Amino acid sequence: MDKNIIYIDESGIHKDTKHSTFVLVYVSIQNDESLNLGIEKIEKDLGISHFHWADFGSKMGWKIRRNFIIRAARLAFSFKYTVIKNPVNPTDELYNSIVILLTESNIQKIFIDGKQPRWYERQIKKSLNDRGIPVKNLRTVKDQSIAGIRLADALAGLIRLYYDKPEGIPKELYEYIKYKRNHLP
Repeated sequence: MDKNIIYIDESGIHKDTKHSTFVLVYVSIQNDESLNLGIEKIEKDLGISHFHWADFGSKMGWKIRRNFIIRAARLAFSFKYTVIKNPVNPTDELYNSIVILLTESNIQKIFIDGKQPRWYERQIKKSLNDRGIPVKNLRTVKDQSIAGIRLADALAGLIRLYYDKPEGIPKELYEYIKYKRNHLP
């Protein structure tokens, strides 16, 4: 039986604006070596050391974002996401989102972006414990060290922008990758 490797990242939890969209993205793969090598090749071809959505916001940055998303979409992965608009309690929303998204029983490893606040990691661990998934399967990592986290970051950033303002390049890229998703309301 295949074992899933999960990469989790979010976008928008820390936004302190009148309008906030919290997006949690979950990328599932069976072969992490193939995905990681593919992401690293894309980054090398783009002339960047590692991809981070927030680092590429200018016009030149959009060219890198676009090329990264289009090329990454050719790799073998699927993803799920949930969007919460103007969350009242991000901690509860995160827990509920993880419960909804983590439906597989054959999870080998879960990686989450290590830059998250401690409550974020605690909520994911609580969700895993409640589902009977050993917490030892969870690792917090820096995005520079695991390419799958960089893919989750790219998808989270894109989806948040698409839901905030569904037009232009975010709409084009969302339309391009949506076939790979399993979106839950």
